[in-house]
Amino acid sequence: MDYPWTEFFHLGLVVQAFFPKARERKGPALEITRKLAADPFFHALEISGVEAPALRKELAQIVRSSGKSLVFSGGGYCRAGGHNLHDLEESKRANAIHHVKKIIDEAHDYGCRILYIMGFEAPGPQDCDRARESFARSLAELSSYARGKNPSAPLTLSVENFYRLTDTPFLIGPTLEFAGMLRDLRRRHPNLGLTFDTSHILQLKEDLPSTFSRVQDVIAHIHLSNCLIKDRSSPFYGDRHPPYGLPGSEIGIPELAGYFRTLKSQGYFSRAFPTGKPVLSLEVITPPGRTPEETLGEAKEAFQKSWAEFDKNS
Repeated sequence: MDYPWTEFFHLGLVVQAFFPKARERKGPALEITRKLAADPFFHALEISGVEAPALRKELAQIVRSSGKSLVFSGGGYCRAGGHNLHDLEESKRANAIHHVKKIIDEAHDYGCRILYIMGFEAPGPQDCDRARESFARSLAELSSYARGKNPSAPLTLSVENFYRLTDTPFLIGPTLEFAGMLRDLRRRHPNLGLTFDTSHILQLKEDLPSTFSRVQDVIAHIHLSNCLIKDRSSPFYGDRHPPYGLPGSEIGIPELAGYFRTLKSQGYFSRAFPTGKPVLSLEVITPPGRTPEETLGEAKEAFQKSWAEFDKNS
């Protein structure tokens, strides 16, 4: 079935956000992905893989035969394993690079075109410049490794920048600052990019439309996610990716529709991407008291309503 937005982009979903069992990289991830691969509503999947070689081979068959654009979610893998690509201790940074090379190999086996990773919390202010230099060196090495795997169509490594609402901010935070680093790196390492997460932009207290317009040249793909940042007492405060339109939150149907207008007016839907058309993925973390299936159904409904509002006024 063709949906009207497929003319412009591939709609995806961040599997492990909706389905927490998929984060374990075990058998349940295989069955979850099998069901989602058959869902015609989505033309892209963001997966986190599986550990066992036999399961990995089966997962590769499932996702490759789905015909969907594939993105490997490496941020959670790095976080869970403590693989910090800007660690100031060189042996730990080298170990992080080793592990990210392993998921580059895995993403290649699945047929992914993008793999996204992340930075960790910033060190003390006196060490931030050194940490950023370490991160840049890590990205350069990993970019070269990915190009060596497939020189004609290399995997794109994309970095997801993060919020600064905690007492210890993340090193890769402000979007314009990191985009500058990426532009410098991309002169020699063109298969690097930015994962533009709408929730993270707002948590950084940046303006969504103007920030997008100033960094769209380095964006590899987009996460459509919500956040709640006005009430510290809320269980959804911070980087919880609540359902779209949650009372008190930042992104509901009008905001999604407005963002689609921004993307169209800036020519984003006409650009070339490693995935062909751009990938925009729904990302909602299943809240307590709801099932992943219920949460996904509600997210689909919110997306369809926002697209209808966008289409009506385009």
